[in-house]
Amino acid sequence: KLTQYGVNFVDYASKVIEAMERAENFAVESKQMKGTIHLGIVDSILNTVFISILPEFNRRFPNINISISVGSAREIEAKMRSNDLDIAYMLDYKVPRKEWVRVREENEPIIFVTNPDNALADKKTVRFEEIINEKLILMPIGEGYRYLFDDELAARNLYATPSIEIANTETILKLIKEANYVTMLPVFMVRDDIKKGLLKKINVEDCELSQWSQLTYLKGKAVTPLLQVFIDTLDELLPPIEK
Repeated sequence: KLTQYGVNFVDYASKVIEAMERAENFAVESKQMKGTIHLGIVDSILNTVFISILPEFNRRFPNINISISVGSAREIEAKMRSNDLDIAYMLDYKVPRKEWVRVREENEPIIFVTNPDNALADKKTVRFEEIINEKLILMPIGEGYRYLFDDELAARNLYATPSIEIANTETILKLIKEANYVTMLPVFMVRDDIKKGLLKKINVEDCELSQWSQLTYLKGKAVTPLLQVFIDTLDELLPPIEK
């Protein structure tokens, strides 16, 4: 653990690093900038809204490398605090502005979905208690949006045992399309599959869940020219925030 002297020195060192990088990239066109950006991201955002952006960023800035660390919001936050990452794209509770700079944030509904062959798919509405009796695929306890589900159970004095617990959302999507499981996922992950008829949203009348997608970095972090051009490019390329 850092001493208070160490904490103070980190801020000083960050400014030195920022100054060195600015000097290295001084009077250099942005497309000729070079260096590495360390990004932490949850897999649900990486595999949907983000994956199409990476090739375009590399095309524009061929000398900037992006080192990607995929993990849960808790794991990413820990790496941010230990200065192993420059910036994070998380899906979680809102991080506090006292500690974090939120570059971009959007409320993301979390919904229940199932295979079109599931009996719940044809119901106009269902109640939360009906969901817990289905074959559930959920994130492991404490990861992703699992805590939203567990909070609902606790508030209603209910208990549920998932058939499968797995942290990889791409695997969850594949499983849900193959068999009559029920799961919960962000709308942005399943919107296209619902339009194509590959998945069905379950309208749970007594339960609305959501989290916040956030592009963020810790206050005091050196915003180097590389990091700034990364932020500016994401702001241009990411889909508009829905109002």
